[in-house]
Amino acid sequence: MTAPTPTSPLDRDTVARLVAEVIRRIEAEAKPLPATRPAAQAPTLAIAERVITLHVLERLPAGTRRVTVDPKAVITPSARDHAKETGIAIDRGVAPGSAGAVASPRPFFIGFAQCKADPSAKAAAIARAVPAAQHLPASGLPDLIASLALHASRDAARGILLTGRPAVAVILANRSANLRAVTGRDAASLSTAAADCQANLLVVDPSAFAGGLERLCVEFATRPGGTIPSELTSAPAGCGCKSH
Repeated sequence: MTAPTPTSPLDRDTVARLVAEVIRRIEAEAKPLPATRPAAQAPTLAIAERVITLHVLERLPAGTRRVTVDPKAVITPSARDHAKETGIAIDRGVAPGSAGAVASPRPFFIGFAQCKADPSAKAAAIARAVPAAQHLPASGLPDLIASLALHASRDAARGILLTGRPAVAVILANRSANLRAVTGRDAASLSTAAADCQANLLVVDPSAFAGGLERLCVEFATRPGGTIPSELTSAPAGCGCKSH
């Protein structure tokens, strides 16, 4: 019978390398995986319209993935199809006064008309800065102001109107008993004017504004309401109208 060939003993260096490799693998398996950074979520926008049409959804800012509508809002079939195709989730809010209802921030609306350059980027930046800001569908200056006046009357809303004709827009807005509009070319003067008359509408020419508009809108939207100056609550001298 042939004697078995003795196995050559491992040298010290080989043993050390094997032990080091085993330790490395054990440590690698025991090391926790790095935490996955959560993906940034697109903000949820609130839509005030009671009838949600395809046109309303098409006017939403790019990247919108979730919107909240009134519990009793009517959603047209074309709007539902568009939401499904573009991945927009439509949530119905909690009816005011019902169980589970919570106080919502004051509505804030963004509109633009007759601008010298495309204001879409500036409007989108304001919408990202102000929580639950809502875009008004693009239309003519009188229609936008009428819509802003309606929301101010119904929801105590505030808003900003971007336009290349700020003087005209302010005069049109202040014809409404529900709007107190101010304009300015920089954040400091506009903020002072808004506080002085308890304005609920900022009118800004985005091509002529000095900067800091997004921060100003955040402060304006969240500023607590104050007392309207008595000069603005009484009828003008000689006016026989009883609706002021």
